[in-house]
Amino acid sequence: MNFFLYYPFRSVSYRLSIDFQIRKVASVTKTISNHYEEAISTLNVLQTNQSSLRSTDQRGKSMGNILRYLSFLNVQLDQIDKLNIIHVAGTKGKGSTCAFTESILRQYGYKTGFFSSPHLIEARERIRINGELLSKEKFVEYFWQCYNGIHNGVQKSTAEDPTPMPYYFSFLTTMMFYVFVHEQIDVAIVEVGIGGEHDCTNVIKTPIVCGIASLGLDHVKILGNTIEQIAWQKAGIFKEGVPAVTVPQVSEAMRILNERAEEKHCSLKIASPLNSYLNYPFQISLAGDVQEINASLAIELVFHWLHAREGLSYDELKNAPLNNKILQGLATCRWSGRNEIVDTPNATYYLDGAHTIESVEQCKNWFINSLSKKTTSQRLILLFYCSNDRQPDILLQPLMKCKFDSIAFCSPITSLTTIDNTSQTDTKPGNDQWRATANIISEIGRLSLHVAAFEKLWLSTIENQTTIPSIHCFHTVSQALAWIDDSKSSKPSILVTGSLYLVGAVLKLLDKNDGNM
Repeated sequence: MNFFLYYPFRSVSYRLSIDFQIRKVASVTKTISNHYEEAISTLNVLQTNQSSLRSTDQRGKSMGNILRYLSFLNVQLDQIDKLNIIHVAGTKGKGSTCAFTESILRQYGYKTGFFSSPHLIEARERIRINGELLSKEKFVEYFWQCYNGIHNGVQKSTAEDPTPMPYYFSFLTTMMFYVFVHEQIDVAIVEVGIGGEHDCTNVIKTPIVCGIASLGLDHVKILGNTIEQIAWQKAGIFKEGVPAVTVPQVSEAMRILNERAEEKHCSLKIASPLNSYLNYPFQISLAGDVQEINASLAIELVFHWLHAREGLSYDELKNAPLNNKILQGLATCRWSGRNEIVDTPNATYYLDGAHTIESVEQCKNWFINSLSKKTTSQRLILLFYCSNDRQPDILLQPLMKCKFDSIAFCSPITSLTTIDNTSQTDTKPGNDQWRATANIISEIGRLSLHVAAFEKLWLSTIENQTTIPSIHCFHTVSQALAWIDDSKSSKPSILVTGSLYLVGAVLKLLDKNDGNM
């Protein structure tokens, strides 16, 4: 069915189709995909309620419970210390920084473990060994070892001191430590989930080095609504005697980072820019000016790690031209969904999971710069969504200068199924992109806010005196991509941004999942 909502300013088309599906079980023999779906279905039951995430008390308890979960699995803290961890927090670029760091150390011949979040397409993206996703077989094996061990421990806890089953992220954090210990890796690169001080990963007591990527306002309902409060939370990963490295920050954030470093008795350095190295310029695989900042932090983290673990002179590493291992790591790093271009027969997609005002600004600059290299003008389309804890008017503001011909607001959902009158979305139990609370009514309301925000911004922008772009709303990404493919115009350029979940859903349908995102 099609819905059309009319606004006083203009009409906006909503395309929300409901497909009734009957699934038949054709075989009694489970394939590995069946086993994997079963594991993901069980994992999805652990999805976290957002109100719980906002509770500092609850987050503190969850972090403390990690130690219990690890004990249920016979993983001790000294075993975690032996993972030679590089711990990285930040608002923007911490994932890219970790990816660069892992890629470089793998070039040195070390067996690497890399933990990141969120995933774009499959949950197993979050735990990688030597740059590769865990195979479905290994993921299933490790998953049930952890789940059954934790569940048995929880069942044995007393009423006086009960231990709940872990939330989604807590479970995967516990599983990550378990996998890394059993895989006997040489180095673990661990990306913080949210914040730092109360993040589940902060059970790490003795990392080799800590990093803080660029800071900005994000997750304000959880971390605080000022840059100072956010910097305080991020610096919670600092440990006594463990060197810390950051990138240039606004003065308010830098002051807090320095205060926290002094409080925790650790050194804090600012990573040198790439152009300070003797053999600059050199190739880095990830596009966008901001990636130079992330790469500079990664290089410093590697220097500190090599100094601590291999006894190499930090000053000699710092003052010499970057060696081939570092250059190769920077040139071959793979990190999907960040300043990524995907060319298809019907359209060219520019994908970036930017979801803060600063990262959207960077995304806009990268998009405009990329378009400037094309010889022919093309129809420009914005495919956008931002989640409930972010304001669409703020994130859309930088994009108003791009002069899009069409705007498409789309929920980050690949497909839609119906179980009952609530019309749940992506409710297939084994779906890696399952969303716990999405339904048609709430998503229509969310998309309506996007439309209202864009129209208000358009009217308030003096230079926008031309006709307003056509606005379309889609409940699923499959509908949005079908609309793009059906376009009668010349091959369009589509910017996909606002949400990593949206980027992941688009990549999934574009069949970009080659196992090495």
